[in-house]
Amino acid sequence: MSNFCSVSDDILTNIMSRLPAKPFAAAACVNHLWNRISDRILSRPRLTSGLSLAESPEIAVDEALEMALSKPIRPHFAIAFVGLHFPIEEIHNRIASKIGANTILITTASLGTIDADSITNELEEMKWEDDEDAVITDDDMYLGVTMIIGFVPGLKINVVPLLHTNTEPQVPMVDEFISDVRDFTVLVAGNTNPEPVGIMLFGDHYAKISRETVMIGDAHNYFVCTNAEVDNIDTTLYTVDAVALVFARDNLNNNEVEIKFHVGISSGIIPIGPKIEILDVLVHEGKTTWLFARTQGEVWPLDAYNLILSLHTLIIDKPYFLYIGVTKEAEPLDGGLSIKYTEFYEVIGTQQIMFSVAGTGINPGDICMFYHSDMDSAMGSSNDVYNRFHHLVEPPPRQAYGQLVSSSRSNREKVFGGFMFASSNRGDKHFGNSVTDCMPFYENFPGVPFTGTFCFEPIGRSPVLEEEEEWQSDENRFNMQAFNTIHLVMSYKKTA
Repeated sequence: MSNFCSVSDDILTNIMSRLPAKPFAAAACVNHLWNRISDRILSRPRLTSGLSLAESPEIAVDEALEMALSKPIRPHFAIAFVGLHFPIEEIHNRIASKIGANTILITTASLGTIDADSITNELEEMKWEDDEDAVITDDDMYLGVTMIIGFVPGLKINVVPLLHTNTEPQVPMVDEFISDVRDFTVLVAGNTNPEPVGIMLFGDHYAKISRETVMIGDAHNYFVCTNAEVDNIDTTLYTVDAVALVFARDNLNNNEVEIKFHVGISSGIIPIGPKIEILDVLVHEGKTTWLFARTQGEVWPLDAYNLILSLHTLIIDKPYFLYIGVTKEAEPLDGGLSIKYTEFYEVIGTQQIMFSVAGTGINPGDICMFYHSDMDSAMGSSNDVYNRFHHLVEPPPRQAYGQLVSSSRSNREKVFGGFMFASSNRGDKHFGNSVTDCMPFYENFPGVPFTGTFCFEPIGRSPVLEEEEEWQSDENRFNMQAFNTIHLVMSYKKTA
């Protein structure tokens, strides 16, 4: 040991930086020197991920965790995306036992995933059956686990649940939810920074949070969460509809870095046909809605069957997905301008003067438009997101005096990770490849940790834009579509 203590700081740093997370944590406890070096190694944010497609839940968890924890990291939060035919609660408990009770953990059902495989290290896209009655065979075992682990110095993280009362009327406690988000942010960031850096939402959606906040997530899924805020809820009185993973700037500590979230929204639908007004709705089993409508400005009810048949003849892409979009508006609690957003519902059937859509929430009097999936629009939108992120790319080194030197500014933002929430209707089955949805991130930031999940209804909202950028309309401020991909890029820069 005496000989090892004489090793230089540089050599010790080199050795410790190659350790997996658990041996690294043990090494940091050896003495003050090793602890100081470990702090130096983890002075910048990190995001790691791991994917396993093993058929055994236990093996899948262990393989995904081994890959995610193969490098030094102190987990601040962890997210697990799990195939629908895996026991989510058992997997959640197994992960929690391995990463520790102090790490915020959200385990959520997923319709598919994109990540680097833990064995081959190659980009993999896997879609999982969303049919509960699907027969799973040895040749069709769509099971797997994707793990994401984050270390975000300079931020404080908390889980805020969105509840609804179990007694009548069973209404979501939205005002309390927004207030809890604001209270936590002010507590750690102070009144000068009352808005979170970003929010990831799992389970349900809501748009009344300030325009300044980045929000992404999966609007409809099943999830399990480990956090005191959730564990202490009286389930006889309340039900958890959703949980928000809230990232707030930690102004109470002297932070060396500032973390930013950047969001890009890749759509893939275009409008078609006339605007219609909803006259009446019939909700079936809480899952689908039959709509009775008329063309806006007309008196007589709509001939839904023939209208949708005529739309079919106009759509070039085959196959395609047909939706209606309903523009809605919500008032933020901060008293600012109202937030416009669009909810989309997939059209799943017609019957003479009525047609049905997946989901609920449409009301008589709503004004809607039909939209359909479009390959060219999706490709173009993906390219737009690529260009939006390109300013974050670090330029290649230049030649100077016979040596390669960095071309970047001394305090340029550096990207350390990314997320993707994609519609389950996209991906390989629509584009014919696994790359189109990932392109904005992978081509801009090769080698940077990135993971994605497919879901029923991705949601996303970008904050106030950079200078010289403009929104085409206020409706783009918040986006809830059945055919979009939400990209999140996480970056940092030094504050001193």
